[in-house]
Amino acid sequence: MSLRVLDFSANHLMGELPQCLSNLTSLQSFSVEDNQLSGDISLSPLPYLFSLKQIDVHGNQFRIPISLFPFFNHSRLQSFWGGNNQEIYGDDHLDQVQLRKVELYSRLGYGGYVGPFPKFLYHQANLGFISISNVNITGVVAGFPWWLVTNNTHLEFLYLHNCSLSRHFQFPIHQQLQRGIRYPTNDFFPSPIPPDICAFFPNIDFLSLSDNEFYGKIPLQLSNCSSFRLLDASNNLLRGEIPRWIWNMSVGSILDLSRNKFSGHLPPGFISPLMDEVYLSRNQLEGNLPATLSDSQDVGVLDLSHNHLMGTIPKWIGGLRQLSYILLNDNQFHGGLPGTFCLETSKLIDVSHNHLSGYIGSEILTSNDTNCNVHNAHYRPKHELEFVTKTKLYTYKGMPLFLMSGLDLSSNNFTGEIPPQIGNLGDIKVLNLSYNMFTGHIPTTIANLSQIESLDLSHNDLSGVIPSQLMELHYLSTFSVAYNNLSGKCLQKIAQFSTFDENIYRGNPLLNCTLPLMTPNPLVRPTTYDGDEEGEGGFIDMESFYVSGSISYVMVLLVIASVLHINPYWRRIWFYCVGVTITTCYYFVVDHLPVPTRYKVWEPRV
Repeated sequence: MSLRVLDFSANHLMGELPQCLSNLTSLQSFSVEDNQLSGDISLSPLPYLFSLKQIDVHGNQFRIPISLFPFFNHSRLQSFWGGNNQEIYGDDHLDQVQLRKVELYSRLGYGGYVGPFPKFLYHQANLGFISISNVNITGVVAGFPWWLVTNNTHLEFLYLHNCSLSRHFQFPIHQQLQRGIRYPTNDFFPSPIPPDICAFFPNIDFLSLSDNEFYGKIPLQLSNCSSFRLLDASNNLLRGEIPRWIWNMSVGSILDLSRNKFSGHLPPGFISPLMDEVYLSRNQLEGNLPATLSDSQDVGVLDLSHNHLMGTIPKWIGGLRQLSYILLNDNQFHGGLPGTFCLETSKLIDVSHNHLSGYIGSEILTSNDTNCNVHNAHYRPKHELEFVTKTKLYTYKGMPLFLMSGLDLSSNNFTGEIPPQIGNLGDIKVLNLSYNMFTGHIPTTIANLSQIESLDLSHNDLSGVIPSQLMELHYLSTFSVAYNNLSGKCLQKIAQFSTFDENIYRGNPLLNCTLPLMTPNPLVRPTTYDGDEEGEGGFIDMESFYVSGSISYVMVLLVIASVLHINPYWRRIWFYCVGVTITTCYYFVVDHLPVPTRYKVWEPRV
């Protein structure tokens, strides 16, 4: 009865909240975050706990009324965390409870609230944190809710994501607030970025305007926001050159301008010493990367993919000590990889679809170099990245991105042999060297990549046999050595290699794949015909076939010898048949086949 804090978060609890919780009349903090609980919050015991100050039901399968009407008598309630639940549904209640923090959003795919902004928000005055996502705001007031900003003068974080807001993003007249708002993220504002954001929010440090229809240039007035730590204007219609002031953002800053129409050249100091992550992919940037760069040792992510950049890859990229995610693919770079480029200690490197050439030196595949030893292999990106895995383009974010590691050098003009140091890449998941001009043998050290899932060596000039050690790569699900000059035998169709078809060896005329190239998947029942429920046919291992055939042949001979030894009558019949067979065969040969003269029997002439 005197319990004040109850925390069941991050477990595997299921079902509905038990009614016995209503006896905890002194409870002030209740958390069941990240479980599998369900039911309607309005029918749970929580509305009877009037001492509650904080409720956290984030990450469950609850149904939550968007007005939070079950808590209208909770005068002490300050925080309600109801995000990532099954459904936020609508109602007509007017809740007068005054909150400081509120979070409401449905899971995508489950549907959610459809209607105007909840009425209780109009009467809030103490909100400091608002997060409403994956609900469809409709009605007359479907634009940006500036009344939320005006009424709640202590607001610090406003997040409105995927809410179907559709009016112009304009600031109210004669209104100025002396504090910042984090993440004013909205859904659908077909208009330019308002130039007076910094005048309206002088202390803003997080600004996210992604996934809208903002067009035009980034206004110069945004340079007055001196405390930016995140600027995300990705996936819009912005164009023109990227303003130079952007490169002077604050400590620990993230810049994401990807998926726009920005053009022009990148200036020499486009990565400031204060930046952690830079995302400029899928724009129209052109020209060479600057040959020198200021001290930018803390940048961990550099994504310049899908642009029109050209020239050589500068040496300073390899000198960035924490750079773990490097995406330069789909540009027009030429030349070789810089000697300071350390592949072993980086998490994700993609330089595919360029015009790079030359040899892959062993120095960029080993950690003996001092620069490689100081790389930060534990950097966790905050935004998403695209990477081709198992022949498909995937988008990785959060923990899946941190766990992913890969090297993609495909679609270039690299020559020479694949260095054996390729086996030093540790727990790499993806290795793609296809569509180059690599020669020599496939190094057996590739078998050291024990965690690899996708290995593509196709469309090169590789020769020699396929190392049998590759069969030790038990996590391999995509593999190809097609269109090379390989010889010898194909790998045995066992383990994971039994799931690959003949296309993985196509285009190697000297490769001997006489064994069947397909075996039935043991987890899938084979196709049957004529009512045969068990099915028949299929391929077996040839070594087992030879052994079993030899044993069967010996067993048949032993059985015949035993029977003839025991039964004299059958023994006489057996030898009689053998004698008749030998005589018949002899006269057949004499009568029908030509016999050399020296073997003919001459008879006297009559």
